[in-house]
Amino acid sequence: MSLRDRGQDEVRRMLDGPHPLVPPDLAARAAERGQRILARRRVLRAAGWALLVAAAAAFAVWAAATRPWDVPPAGTTPPLEGW
Repeated sequence: MSLRDRGQDEVRRMLDGPHPLVPPDLAARAAERGQRILARRRVLRAAGWALLVAAAAAFAVWAAATRPWDVPPAGTTPPLEGW
């Protein structure tokens, strides 16, 4: 008998044996847990979007106040020639 045949025989014996009892409220508990997981995901997703919007608003206010795209004024004036 090969190793594969022995493994298949062992699986058949396990499946033919007595099956464990399933708690009667298992489906209800699983559904309740799934609802909690979905609610937690919804809250985290909403918090993430709120954080992203707040960061974008803060960046817009900072950019409007500091105007980083403008060239800073020169520290010295150019030399005057030809006077």
